Amino acid sequence: MFISNQEKQYLFDQIKGLSKDMSLAASEITYLKAKIKILDAKPVPVVKPKKPKTAAQKLKQREYMRRYNAKKKAKLALEQA
Repeated sequence: MFISNQEKQYLFDQIKGLSKDMSLAASEITYLKAKIKILDAKPVPVVKPKKPKTAAQKLKQREYMRRYNAKKKAKLALEQA
């Protein structure tokens, strides 16, 4: 079977393009494998449940936040005036 030079060149160009794509894919695979190893090696952080607050603690926190916000609001009003 006869293949013209133009067809032959076209086929070689296609092969070169595929080899570039393959090398990019291989490097991407290597990168992703390394990333997986790193992520698997990291320990998963343990989320500790919060300690439940008593009614007295909740009341104390509420009062503190009221005073804090009032102080912040007063400071802001002084700055704007």
